[in-house]
Order: sequence, then C-alpha cells, then structure tokens
Amino acid sequence: MKISSISFIDPPIYHEFPAIYEDLGLPELSSFIQQRFEFAYAIGKEERTGHGSIRYYKKEGNFKVNISDKLTGVGPIRLQKLKHLLLEEAKNDFIENIESETEKRKVYHTEFRRPGKNAE
Repeated sequence: MKISSISFIDPPIYHEFPAIYEDLGLPELSSFIQQRFEFAYAIGKEERTGHGSIRYYKKEGNFKVNISDKLTGVGPIRLQKLKHLLLEEAKNDFIENIESETEKRKVYHTEFRRPGKNAE
C-alpha cells in the first residue's frame, strides 16, 4: 500500500467544547482542530482516491485520522495501516497549515440541558 498524494480541501477549523465536557476525559468531547483532505492511494497497480480528515486534540496532544468513505479493497487491517500512513504524510503539513492560518475559523459546541421543572 502506498500514498500517492494528499491535498487539503478546507482550512483548519477549531472546534471548542464547554469546560464541563473537557473534564470528562472523552476524546470525542474534547476541543480539537480539524482539517479535511483528499488522498490518492495505490493497492497493487490500481490507484484509488478517498476523503478523510486529520484532527489534533489540544488537551491530549494526540493526532487522529478519520476516513469518511468506505474504501474498496480495504479491510480493517489495511484501514489501520492506511490511517497510519496518512498520519505520517499529513501531520507536518497540517501543523504548518495551523501555524500559517491568519484567520482562525471556529465552531463552538454548547451545553444543552433540559430546563428544570420549575423553570418558566
């Protein structure tokens, strides 16, 4: 398996979660920076394309690659290998994109609670 090319589609987007969620220790409810990309990979002689995103979880300092599409010819073991290869290829460019971005795009996730019984 080989990665032929990676190109970023969108600028980095900052996802901010309320402090109440940050202390739960769940990565999916922790603030992160995400950028989507398109990639070309080869399995054997056939080259295919796919879409994914790379995330940087600020509090833990971890990077994670998500692949949004089901990829033809890629099972669970190859998928893990592909994610690892994509992380190695995209990580440095992603960090450069974060540092060079002048206008930070942010998404704020808010806390939704049911109103109390006595609330009007």
